[in-house]
Amino acid sequence: MNRSSEESIEQFYTMVEENIENGMLYRDAIELAAVTIGGLITAKVSQAMAKYQEAIHPQSHLSQEEDKDALALLSMGVLWDNKYFNPIPPDETTPLENALAESIYFIMKYGKEEDGLNKALEANEKCVGDVETRAKAIRRVLGKV
Repeated sequence: MNRSSEESIEQFYTMVEENIENGMLYRDAIELAAVTIGGLITAKVSQAMAKYQEAIHPQSHLSQEEDKDALALLSMGVLWDNKYFNPIPPDETTPLENALAESIYFIMKYGKEEDGLNKALEANEKCVGDVETRAKAIRRVLGKV
């Protein structure tokens, strides 16, 4: 992980927190911060938003899977197709960026629900990967809502 990625991610979450504190909805706060910072942050947030939409769309293959959150994280960046799916291994050179995308997925999927923070944290616990980093990010955003 390079230092600039870590700084960009910290800048992203700080900006999201400030946007929420200024009255913005968390989704808008996330999107504005991602566009403002740009680069890989924008790409990872877009990836997460697309995966979230796929996971909740009633006609998608993914939405019909029992373990949809784990499968969503595995298939981040590609459409889920249960017949032809080959998981793409996460890019080992971008672990923080991968955790960012996964965190945004959980935030978007559970944030609107009653007790969304705890539901997002519970769903996160059930999935492999950097659970701790994702939990910190989820708390930073949904803890403000």
